[in-house]
Amino acid sequence: HVIDIMDPGLFEYPFLYIVEPGGMGFSDREAARLREYFLRGGFVHVDDFWGLRQKANFENQMRKVFPDRRMEVLPPTHEVFHTFYDIDMILQVPSVNDGCDGGPTWQQSDDTEPRVYGISDDKGRLMVVVTYNQDLGDAWEYMDLACYPEKYSGQAYRLGLNFMIYAMTH
Repeated sequence: HVIDIMDPGLFEYPFLYIVEPGGMGFSDREAARLREYFLRGGFVHVDDFWGLRQKANFENQMRKVFPDRRMEVLPPTHEVFHTFYDIDMILQVPSVNDGCDGGPTWQQSDDTEPRVYGISDDKGRLMVVVTYNQDLGDAWEYMDLACYPEKYSGQAYRLGLNFMIYAMTH
């Protein structure tokens, strides 16, 4: 289901997935609406953006939503990595083209390290999880391609399931 931030039904979805947010922009109304969504218990997984320019834009947009909160790298001990599957290492999950051609798994040379960031509420509940320099969506979508390595799809499914289970239980 594709849903607009201002759609009256937004609050019926406890889990949102935003893909390719590198160039997105929030109006003041949209930022306020997202803040309300998060503070009422909503959760979002943001995926598939690469490099410092896209990261800076995303961070600027999230500052509109939460001026007082910053994205923080989630340590491997964070509960979200152990909600169902135990994930102790973050693999870089590449796009389908990068995964199938056997070349670099990253897209922008200015920052090639994969990271998982989070933004939490005052009680420590994770509201936003960000898979940066990764493309979990392609790993889910193209897992059946013979050329796409299983290790990436397996990692993507384990992370995605952990994120969903965490979101529904916290």
